[in-house]
Order: sequence, then structure tokens, then C-alpha cells
Amino acid sequence: MPPSKVDRTIAYQLISFIFTFMLIIFFVSIVVTRIMYSKVMLNIQLDNMRHLVHERVYLIDGILNKVESLSRTFQTLITDHDMKRAELLPLLQQTMRENPQIHSICVADNVFEDEQPLLIYMMRHRFIQRTIAGQDYQYQDWFQIPYISEKTYWTEPWIDTDGKGEMVISYAVPMYIEGDFNGIIRIDIELSYLHGLITDQTFFKKGSSFLVSTTGTLVAHPDMNLVMNQTLFSMAKEYDAPELARLGTAMIAGENDFIKIGDHSPFQNSWIYFQPLLSNGWSVGIAITQSVLMEEVNIILLIQTITAIFIFLAVAIVIYIRAMSVSRPIKKLAEAADHIGAGDFEAEIPRSETSHEIATLSHSFYMMQQSLKAYIQNLQITTNEKNKIRGDVIYASEIQTKLIPQNTEHPLGVKELRAYGILQPAGDIGGDLYDYFLIDEDHFCFVIADVLGKGIVAAMAMTMVSTLLPAIAPYRKSSKELLQELNNFLYKNNIESNFVTAILGVIDLKTGVLEYSNCGHVPLYIRAMDNSLVKYAETHATALGVFENLEIGSDAIQLHLGDEIILFTDGVTEAMNTDEEFLEIKGFEQILSHLPLRNPEYIAKGILRAVQEFARGSSHKDDITILIIDYKHPGIEIGLVAKDNTR
Repeated sequence: MPPSKVDRTIAYQLISFIFTFMLIIFFVSIVVTRIMYSKVMLNIQLDNMRHLVHERVYLIDGILNKVESLSRTFQTLITDHDMKRAELLPLLQQTMRENPQIHSICVADNVFEDEQPLLIYMMRHRFIQRTIAGQDYQYQDWFQIPYISEKTYWTEPWIDTDGKGEMVISYAVPMYIEGDFNGIIRIDIELSYLHGLITDQTFFKKGSSFLVSTTGTLVAHPDMNLVMNQTLFSMAKEYDAPELARLGTAMIAGENDFIKIGDHSPFQNSWIYFQPLLSNGWSVGIAITQSVLMEEVNIILLIQTITAIFIFLAVAIVIYIRAMSVSRPIKKLAEAADHIGAGDFEAEIPRSETSHEIATLSHSFYMMQQSLKAYIQNLQITTNEKNKIRGDVIYASEIQTKLIPQNTEHPLGVKELRAYGILQPAGDIGGDLYDYFLIDEDHFCFVIADVLGKGIVAAMAMTMVSTLLPAIAPYRKSSKELLQELNNFLYKNNIESNFVTAILGVIDLKTGVLEYSNCGHVPLYIRAMDNSLVKYAETHATALGVFENLEIGSDAIQLHLGDEIILFTDGVTEAMNTDEEFLEIKGFEQILSHLPLRNPEYIAKGILRAVQEFARGSSHKDDITILIIDYKHPGIEIGLVAKDNTR
């Protein structure tokens, strides 16, 4: 039976309180560490998967590109140089000898006058050449499709019954002489060769890699039962796994992305990254289970947990010993006090040097005892003194609880800048974007953009924009080049919401020069330390994603000490009040004139409050995005940035 509240000793209360507190801290630290480590390690592992797939795609594309190049060379020799069969055969044999990935070569139809189609392949280190009898070959895909389309064609896997009877993929090139069809030259690669490249465990040490054709068929996979027997769509139906259907759709569409597959499939509980082959539109993927990805995290957490348990036990023992060393003399003092309270003024007062406080308390008891013996009247004085000491202790505790430090941070650790952004969508999600990142240690890039429309499509467009810009920034450091790349990306990918206005700027942190480009966006403002406001309303191009190869200009601005860069989207100027009046640029400038220079957070929140107050009661809603950046504000230099007391 646990002791009652009255019977609980100081040692019991101290130990139980500290142990409970330590257990809470221990549990929270484990949870927080797991979440943080999991995110970091997952991102690292996913990035490794991306590099692995990219290298394998690069290897296979190199092989397929070489086959395409050889096919074009043979086509030129036959059509332009009128090379005869006897002259071509040694060249074909030499090509196969130097390129072991080539399984066989076929020259079909009227290439050589009065001769049947020729097939050449190697078996047991000997070249075998055969003629293809009959006309059935003309109805096969490798002949029929390039003949009808008049274009080169990579086939799906098929069995070459005229050759060694192996499953191959073929690159077929139609040939024309003076505009007339003259035949097909076909180079074959054995499917098992590609399978070996894809499933090479020396390359993919973790997880399983696979290759998917343009129909979603698994043409290479460690599980041979799936190869050419299953498509991603058939497995999705068989295992009731819609994630596999989405994966198949994305791979066929030539996308590259990550996707998480759940239970009940050959890819269960796996992360998959996939990337298309540029040559024939097939797609390479790698699947690694969640447990393998998190293996290092679990090891780190196990080490942390064991370490924390040892620390907890060590601290608990120390606290227990120390608490008992304090509790014992106090208990003895309490027993002496009981005797004195019963009238035994000669009771011995125990002395202890355990701590200064206990020694002082022992002395106080001794003085109290002496005072009681001589003057009982001094009891009240002693009691008042004790209450005063207790009040001082409580007051000191209250002050201590209020001594909580506060911290401020600079964006990305850049000491020359302060930044604060607000993104408030009109609905659940919106199409606005602001971002900033370091291109390198001397160049700080920021962007604010607004996509046509709202909802999921607009948000996805903005997600791709924010992903693309940091990826290409190290190679395109000027604002106009970055926006030109973004424009071409939006145009070529035919995004539904591809009408995007944007302002992108690059600040040289050494010189303070801001290069910026405005593509159909609302103006950019710069406010100086003297509260003067300059509007930069000139646009350097139309909105992005509409025209291919859009010419985009740029301007340069020399920033000065304390300059404040103010960016926003049209949700600010197009805010509407109950009288259906827009705030417009004039109203926005009036808001700025009433906001004193303080810090980016104060300015951004002040603008938002003013816009919301203007539009209070109106049913018109639009995305609102505000980004404030100040350059080398004096408050940054001396570390005394004023705190906004109105927040």
C-alpha cells in the first residue's frame, strides 16, 4: 500500500518527482529523435536510390544509343554508298565481335537485289548467317511498324524463331533509296543481357531493381516468374494494390518520381524510385523495403535507447543516494523537534554537515531550543523568521520559472539578411509560392510566384517549381536564365495550370547587387532606411509556361544598408471589401506608409492584418503571399533587433 500524502517524506517526493520528470524527458527524446532521424535518413536513402537508378539508366541508354548509331551507319552505307552484300557481311561480323551486347543483325526485303532477307548471329564463337524464307516476317512488328510509320522503332520483347530462338528486343530502321522503300535493317539485343544489367546485385546491393516496357510489362526482375508474365496493372488487380496501377501509369508516361507501395504485393512495404530510358521509353525502377531503409535509424535508436537507460539508471542512483543523505538528518531533526514540542527542552539537536542548508537548519533548531528554554516569548519571533525564509524561497522559485531565454534566427544562417514570409491560401490549398535558398555561399536566391487557378493542380505546379529551381540554380545563376529554364519546363510538360507569374531575384552577398526578373507579376518594392519607397513595376516578360523559348530580361539594383525588399502576390492588391472595391497598388502603398521599419516579421504580419481588415466581411477570397527581406539592417550588425511587442 503506497504511503498517504501526509506520510510521504521529502526523499520520497523528491525522488518520485525527478524520476517522473526524467521518464517524460526520456520518452519525448526517443520519439523526437526517431522522427528527426527517420526523416533525415529516409531523404538520404531516397537520394541514394535516385543516383543508383540514374547510373543504371545512363548505362542502358548508352548501350541502346550505340545500337541506334550503328543502325544509322549501316543505313547510310547501304542507301547512300550502295554497299553490296559481300562487302557488308564482314562489317556486320566485325561489329558483332566488337559489341557483345548485340545478339543478331537482320537486313530484310529488297536491300540486296534478288536475294532473300539475311540474318546473322553468333553461336559457339562462330558466325551463322541465314536467309529468312517466305513473307511471314513482313507481318511482324519489327518490320510492319517502321514500314507503315516510316520511322525507326524499338520493339517490345519477342522471340526470334528465325535465329537462336531467344527473347530479344530489336531496333528497326527503314531504308529508302530515292524516296522508295528499300527494306529494314534490324539490330537485336538479347533480353537476358538487359536482365543481367538490371538485376546485377553488385550494383544494387540493397533492394531489387526491375525494368518495365512501354506497356507496363515487367521485362526484367529478380523474380523470373514475373518476367514477361505480369504487368504492373495485372499485379495491381491481382493484389488489389492501386499504388501499383499508379506506378505503372507514371512509368509508362515517362515520369521519374518516388512512390510508396503498401502491403499485399511483390513490392510490399517498399519505396520505389523510377526513371525512364530516353532511347525507347522503357523505365528502370528500384524497390527497397522500408525496414532496409530504416535499418541505420533503428541501430542509432537502439544505441541511443541503451545509452539513455544507462544514464537514467546512473542518475537515478545518484539522486537516490543524495536524497537519502538529505532526508536522514532532516528526519532526525524532526524527531528532536517532536521531543522539544512535547516539552523536552534538553533533547539533543543533531548536527549535520551534509549541506549548508541542513547545517543552518540544525543551528536554527539549536538556537530555538535555547531560546525556548530561556524565553518562551521568542517562539513567535522564530516562527516569523521561518515564514519569512519560506516566502523568500517561494518568491525566488517564481522568478526562476520566468527566466526563459529567447532566440532569433537568420534565413539559412545568412547573417547579412533577415526574412519572413506568409503564405495564406484562399482555401485548403492554393497556388502561391515563395521560397529562398543559397545558390552558393555568396549568392542568395528568392522567388515569389502565382499560378493561374487554385486547388490541387495549382499546388502541384508550385511544388514542381519549388523543386526545379534549387536543382538548376547551381548551373543557372542569373535570374533570367533560371526563369527561362522554368518557362521551358512548364511549356514542355504541358501542365494544366501552366500560366505562372513570378519574380525571381539573386542577391550577391558580397557586393549587395540584386539581379531580378519579373514575368507578369505585380511590382516589387524596395523601402530604404529613410522610409522612402521605390516601386519596380516593369516586367521583363509575359507569364511563364505560355510560350516556348520565351525571351526574359533582367535588371540590377544596388542594395544599401537596411534596404527592405517587399514582395507579394495579387491576392494582396486584389483584396475586395464589402463595397466590391479592390485594395489596388495605391491602397497597398498606404499600408506600407503606416508601417515603421522594424523587422521582416513585423512588416509581413502588419501587411496581412491590414489586408484582412480591409476585406473583412467580403466573400471574395484569393491566395495571399507576402515575403519581406531586409539587407544588412543595423539591427543585424549590433544584434539588437527590436522585438515586436504587439505580437
